[in-house]
Amino acid sequence: MGKLGKHNFMKKYNRINTVLPDTRAATKANLVSMINKYDSLYLKPNVGTGGFGIYKIIKKNNSFILKSGTRSTEYKSFQALYGSIQRVVSKKKYVVQKGIDLLKHEGRPFDIRVMVQKNRNRQLETTGIIGRLAKRNKIVTNYHNGGTPMKIDSLLKSHLRGSQRASVIKKIESLGREASVVLGKSLRGNKAFGVDIAIDSKMKPWVLEVNTRPDMSIFNTLKDKTMYRKILKYSKF
Repeated sequence: MGKLGKHNFMKKYNRINTVLPDTRAATKANLVSMINKYDSLYLKPNVGTGGFGIYKIIKKNNSFILKSGTRSTEYKSFQALYGSIQRVVSKKKYVVQKGIDLLKHEGRPFDIRVMVQKNRNRQLETTGIIGRLAKRNKIVTNYHNGGTPMKIDSLLKSHLRGSQRASVIKKIESLGREASVVLGKSLRGNKAFGVDIAIDSKMKPWVLEVNTRPDMSIFNTLKDKTMYRKILKYSKF
C-alpha cells in the first residue's frame, strides 16, 4: 500500500483525519488546486523510503521555487514549473502533500519518528521516539539522506518549557500509536509501524506518513541504548 492508499484509508477515521495533511495524486489539476490553496507543497514518490526523489514547491509572490536536495530553482509561472516536473511525476507515481511549516532547531527543520510495535499480547505500544534534524539547506530529515537523529527533548527545548515539553512528547507518542492502530485495521498482520510526525509553528502535530517496514537502526544512534534494546526485544514478539 502506497502513501496515497494509506492516507485515503486513514482519513475515513474521525479520530485521526484532522491531523492528516491534504494528500492527493500528483495530477496537474491537483497541483493547480493545491498551489492555489497552500503556500508550499511536497511532491513525494507514492512508494519509496529514505527521503529520496522528494521535491518542495514554495509559492513566492508571483513565482514558484522548486527545491530538491540542496538545489533551488525559481520559475516565473506555474506552467514553467510544471514543465520541469512533468516528466518526473508522469514517469513514476507521485503524491502531492500540503507543506507543513516545520519547527526548527538552530535554523534547521526537524520532524519526529515514533516507533510503534505489537507487544507480547499482540497490542500496539509506542516503543520509541526520536527527532530527525534536516541537514543544512536540505528539505528532508531522513537519517539515510543526511539527517541527524537527536533526542526529541533536546529539539523541543528552545520551543517549550519542561512540563509543556513532557506533555507534548506524550501527545506525540499517543498520536503515533493512534495512527498505527487505525492503519493496522487495514494491515492486520503488520507488527511494527514507524510514524513520521511534524510539529508546525503553532505547535500542532501532523501525521506525515506511516511506514509499515520501519528502519530500527536510527534508534541505535542514540547514546542511551534503552529505547533501541526495547525495540529489538519487541521485534521478536
